[in-house]
Amino acid sequence: EYCEGDGPRVFAVHYTKAQFRNPGGVSEMEHDSSRSGYHEPEPGSAGLSATEEDWGDDYPKTFSVNLIWAEARDKEGRAGAIGLNGGMPWHCAEDMKHLKELTVSHPVIMGRKTWESPGGKYRPLPKRDNIVVSMERAPGATVVTSLDDALDMARQEAIPDDGLDRSEIWIIGGAQLFAKALPFADKAYVTDLAATVDADSYAPDMASLVEAGMWREAEVGEWHTPAKEESGIDSYRFRILAKTK
Repeated sequence: EYCEGDGPRVFAVHYTKAQFRNPGGVSEMEHDSSRSGYHEPEPGSAGLSATEEDWGDDYPKTFSVNLIWAEARDKEGRAGAIGLNGGMPWHCAEDMKHLKELTVSHPVIMGRKTWESPGGKYRPLPKRDNIVVSMERAPGATVVTSLDDALDMARQEAIPDDGLDRSEIWIIGGAQLFAKALPFADKAYVTDLAATVDADSYAPDMASLVEAGMWREAEVGEWHTPAKEESGIDSYRFRILAKTK
């Protein structure tokens, strides 16, 4: 996961109306301090994927689901390293800022380890609806037991209105949740880190999907040097990948 000020990880997804029926019996009582009346006049946007169906007044008419993560290489040379022992094996302020800019004022979905990784100081992530997929409690977040329920919950408008833009839903980790969401995704926002780390969790193999023609690189940024040399990261860049079929 990422803590406040975090960097990229995204996915865009289209769903049919039938996929969001029967939200799993999650009650309004499970919504706590993450839906506390925050209002953001001009929320950030990564671009929407429109659907033609009218979802009714309780749901955005158009929405997208974005995956977002940062990745490096492990010490055996494997690409896509994103975590170690439930946390990130690096600190990159620029990446965390990027994550915050993209996800603020939107719902964010994460697994339990991602929720726990920032430490209590940063939970819940401010100015976002924090939704955790878990069988355990996560005070400060809405807890559901499946990705389908999380996506349905993310799209439901809060009462009273919390000012969040639910037309974009961000999935921010970890590895298992990325893998489950990948078949539905339209876009993935990736921060490439020129770094070698110890790792035990990995992002989806996007390079293979691009090679197979199933995904493409929509945007590739320039490499930049982190402001803090002690970060252990030689350079970083931002990419956006889009599904082609």
